Amino acid sequence: MRLGWLLALLLATPAYADATLRDRIVTFSVLSYDDPAKPIFKGAAQTVTVGDGVEFGLNPGGPQNGVDVAPVRVDIGPSRIEVQFTQPMGRLMEAAFNGYVLEFVTDCALFDAAHVDAGFTNMAITDDDIAVHGGTLYINVQGLPYTNRSRFAIDLTVADCPLS
Repeated sequence: MRLGWLLALLLATPAYADATLRDRIVTFSVLSYDDPAKPIFKGAAQTVTVGDGVEFGLNPGGPQNGVDVAPVRVDIGPSRIEVQFTQPMGRLMEAAFNGYVLEFVTDCALFDAAHVDAGFTNMAITDDDIAVHGGTLYINVQGLPYTNRSRFAIDLTVADCPLS
């Protein structure tokens, strides 16, 4: 009887993940706005499960309001996000927010902290360009110049949250 009760309790308990992004479902999109209620550009969202290798390869998808995306590769590790630009050169549009949104499926505050890895990053992006809301990470890269060697990384302190 006791074994049955213990088994029932274990099955009813939500699965908790180690403090990692691996095996989490994430949706990636590009968003630009001066007024959040009226986006200038809202890119098509892509959803994957975080694993080994590059999670997202973003290519131009067709302009909206005269704006299209700069091609990038996004690699998500257990507690780090690396973004590498793949186009020879350009400048990202200036707006109140012009950047990347990574929304992780979770019912809790997934991130305790987010910081730019200054040793890896070769763009003028700082911790002030990162915002965290629950399981969603916003990275504002508005107005920055880039080349196909431009990159940045964000190191994250990931909380123990149940896998959704």
